[in-house]
Amino acid sequence: MAKRDKSPDWKPPEFDEVEFMHKEMRAAKATILVVLWTVPSALLSFGLTVAGAPIVAFFAGIGMMFLLKWIFPILKVDISQYKRKDWLGHGATFFFSWLAFWILLLNPPFADLTSPMILGVSATGSGGWVGCGGSIGSVAGGTVTVNVSASDNVAVAQVTVAVGSTSTNLGHVAGTLWQGLVAFPPAGQMTVTVRDVNGHASSCVVTYV
Repeated sequence: MAKRDKSPDWKPPEFDEVEFMHKEMRAAKATILVVLWTVPSALLSFGLTVAGAPIVAFFAGIGMMFLLKWIFPILKVDISQYKRKDWLGHGATFFFSWLAFWILLLNPPFADLTSPMILGVSATGSGGWVGCGGSIGSVAGGTVTVNVSASDNVAVAQVTVAVGSTSTNLGHVAGTLWQGLVAFPPAGQMTVTVRDVNGHASSCVVTYV
């Protein structure tokens, strides 16, 4: 009776716990450095955005991401074994962290780049609210109560209604509502101007008859 060949039992390679821990620590260090690098990158993009060059700010941030290839060796990160998936992972971490910091810096309390919004205008006897560029319909001549609804990402500081050469500052009633008495000629246009606490302004014209 033929004897069966006995092949040696397969044994999995021994798990090198020390090497595994070193590898994980190197990966964690690289990730932390990537996130830290997004801070000056976001500050650069923020400065360029405030200077009026948001498109340049975007590409400047992307350029800072590609500098990681040279930043890592300076910071003693071994990239000799890096593969495409490693760079893609670090690139994704950089992009979303940089974008989050950049957006955060562009909003209060760090910055206010947004002008206030005029939500609607109405006047006594006009029949309801209208938007910018609309007509509030019939308004009796003389002194009329004008209502303006305005909002801002920080706070509205002033609402002015100009009819002809006369400007009237409205008073804040509550929420987004501002109200005041305005002298109207028989027909024409009024210009509504809203300013926020940081000096940004929005204006629109409303026709009345």
